[in-house]
Amino acid sequence: MLVGRPSKYRDEYAEEVVTYCAQGYSLTAFAGTIGVCRDTITEWCDKHEAFSLAVKRAKAKSAAWWEDRAREVATNGGPGGQATMVIFGLKNHAREDYSDRQQIEHTGKDGGPIATTIEDKRAAAKALLDEAFGGQE
Repeated sequence: MLVGRPSKYRDEYAEEVVTYCAQGYSLTAFAGTIGVCRDTITEWCDKHEAFSLAVKRAKAKSAAWWEDRAREVATNGGPGGQATMVIFGLKNHAREDYSDRQQIEHTGKDGGPIATTIEDKRAAAKALLDEAFGGQE
């Protein structure tokens, strides 16, 4: 005996999501057009392999649409904030390829570890004093 509401999932959504997102739309927009929330799309991907594969194709199609817009702006220019809009679209629809991710690595003196214990900090302070005063205290 099943409990809860019946699923709104339909097999035809697998092809519809690809067609819809090929116009540059997001999965959230697709969810809105079929009357479900974005989390439902994720749940359907977990439960329906064909839909999950379709969503991956849909994301690629959406990224292609945004890249086409970027190429148009790069070739022909664009009025107002068109370039900014395209950058925003690419960063959100093709995150893996267009993110501004920065990786910052912190190190201690001479590339060594950062002093974190009180003993490490005392040793680092002593080394600085020795360097500054030539071992004279």
